[in-house]
Amino acid sequence: MEHTAHTPHVLVVGAGPAGLATALSAARHGARGLLVERHPTTSIHPRASGLSTRTMEIFRAWGVADAVRAASSTVIARSATGVTLADGELTESSLGFPVPREALAVSPSFPACCAQDHLEPILLDAARRAGVDVRFSTELTDLVVDDDGGTARLLDRDTGRTTTVRSRFVVGADGPRSRVRTALGIGTEPIGGLGPAMQVLFRADLSAVLDGPRHALYWLSHTEASGLLIAFGTEGGTDRWGFARQDPSADDRAGDDAYWTRLLRLATGVPDLRPDFLGTASFDLAAELATTTRAGAAFLVGDAAHRMTPVNAVGLNTAVHDGHGLGWKLAWVARGQAGEALLDSHVAERGPVGERNARRSTRPGVPDPADGMVGDLGSRYGSPALVDPAELRADPGERAPHVWVRHAGRRCSMLDLWDGRLTLVTASDAWRRAAGVVGLAAPVLDDPDGRLARAYRLDAGGAVLVRPDGYVAWRAETVTVDPAATLRTAVAETLGLAPGGANGRFAASTRPNSPFVPGRGEPVPIS
Repeated sequence: MEHTAHTPHVLVVGAGPAGLATALSAARHGARGLLVERHPTTSIHPRASGLSTRTMEIFRAWGVADAVRAASSTVIARSATGVTLADGELTESSLGFPVPREALAVSPSFPACCAQDHLEPILLDAARRAGVDVRFSTELTDLVVDDDGGTARLLDRDTGRTTTVRSRFVVGADGPRSRVRTALGIGTEPIGGLGPAMQVLFRADLSAVLDGPRHALYWLSHTEASGLLIAFGTEGGTDRWGFARQDPSADDRAGDDAYWTRLLRLATGVPDLRPDFLGTASFDLAAELATTTRAGAAFLVGDAAHRMTPVNAVGLNTAVHDGHGLGWKLAWVARGQAGEALLDSHVAERGPVGERNARRSTRPGVPDPADGMVGDLGSRYGSPALVDPAELRADPGERAPHVWVRHAGRRCSMLDLWDGRLTLVTASDAWRRAAGVVGLAAPVLDDPDGRLARAYRLDAGGAVLVRPDGYVAWRAETVTVDPAATLRTAVAETLGLAPGGANGRFAASTRPNSPFVPGRGEPVPIS
């Protein structure tokens, strides 16, 4: 039996981190969302676990940071290297994550280590509370997309019923073998990899050889049992671990507990270890890029757009950032608050970041300028440049700097002000009055020590326009002759809209935005 469903604004295929982030971001901005996943539940494997500073900032904006922190492992966010765990001295090295003190110097947040099978239910709950219609055991069987929307056929794998859904936008968040990407006729470009690997998941008490806090990763080089041991927190009161290794014969040993027990005893240096096995997973450590991340009304995010190896722990974080940045744009366009030209910015902004991170993931052990907080917080949209987070100047294309201020009688980070709206940051009454004319938020902030004015360069009467995703869209160094007209143009360019006259109304426009030129003192569009 075939059923025709109501039309959502956004159909998201795939309920991993990329899909959940996209659906949640869109819903928080008023879009009707439908999220489908062919599997019966969220991930049953821990997969990735390292959450960057920027990812935790996004979770803070969504109100889930505390829940994620509570579900996270208490680990040292560094790796340790040795022949076995029983080595007297393991060599410690960086994983690219800052310690909390370093992160808190430039952010209200700091990294966490939350296994993906613990993270996804938190994001799922938040998406449902935001109004997303989530359907598991639902498979995409056919998709036709044009500039005006997509028509998808969805199969309920439990009942056999087929549903046809017409949506304004379609997002492929369905991983490296994306059916959405295939249906769109988009190809992929392999860019390297590390080969096949297998991971066994188990519980075990390793306190005999590990005293104190665990490291996130252990690189073990025993001649017969080399591999990577990953800390995935506790489950049932016992530490949960993953042991991954590249071994051509490993795939044939998926259910061979004796084989894995022997390897784990050698690798850990615990000769009588009795692991409680939870399962195995095989995967190919490959990186590839989709030839484009947009086809008409359809978009690709996460591994569907840019597949990565686990090197440098950027895959999950890139996926969340993709969804966070795309979701609000889809919602604003679908609801008539922005023009079609805004959507071009998804490819222009996230494409270079995804490609950079994917290529970086093919170079283990090779330092890169984008490692750590520089790549995480300092990516400048519209330019290949990276910015030290401590040197952010509130220029267009940059993440708006974090500063602690007082607003409405409470202490908050500037980053707490962006979600859901365009925001004008200024100390000038003239700009604030102009914001009122145009209909922008321009919060009055208590800045007794002048940190905000210095970070945003407001001393000469300047103003900074910040997008809902926390990126600077435009700035003016001083008050212009007609601030309302200047600001109206800036908003129109930012959102791909055409100004509708002196009353401040805006009309949707399909005119492509002009190039994104960071740093000008005139209205600067996002492209």
